[in-house]
Amino acid sequence: MSKIVSVNSKQALAEMKRMSRALDTHRKGEVNRAMAATINDSLKKARTKIVRRASKAMQVKQAPIRQRVKITRAKATSLHGKVWAGTNRLSARTAGAKPRGDGHAVGPYEWPNTFTNKGLRNIYVRKGQGRGNIEVAGFGAKFTEQTLKNAVNQETEASLAKDFPLELFRQLTWRLDKALGIK
Repeated sequence: MSKIVSVNSKQALAEMKRMSRALDTHRKGEVNRAMAATINDSLKKARTKIVRRASKAMQVKQAPIRQRVKITRAKATSLHGKVWAGTNRLSARTAGAKPRGDGHAVGPYEWPNTFTNKGLRNIYVRKGQGRGNIEVAGFGAKFTEQTLKNAVNQETEASLAKDFPLELFRQLTWRLDKALGIK
């Protein structure tokens, strides 16, 4: 999924172009470094908001969600940054389920008749008679996929539309001042 960021104000766009040209005359490639830094900052902020939104929607702790959301940083040579979210099954142990009654629970979710095994280090549900009829307790992939997909789409779009132009303007101003010896 790629997003194209646009700046609404014609004055702001003209000012950014002017600053970019001035910065490029003083230091070659500095504009690309500013763009890469801005993309990376925007993606870091988006990642934080994605984790918060998905954690709130799923009603689990942020740590297991944070492990699933990865960022590929942009470089000055290739201005491509990515947000990747793992949408596979989330186990009850990873979500932070604790023993409650005859089973385990985390937030509003409960898994009755579950047990743990120290050697295997997970929470299991017995699915029938016999020794081998067990399954790892957790959230299904469809549930985690839909929640994470919604969070990624909404937060990256909002971050790139709202924060990106302001951060780019700040980066260009700082780098131009630095090149001119003002700061």
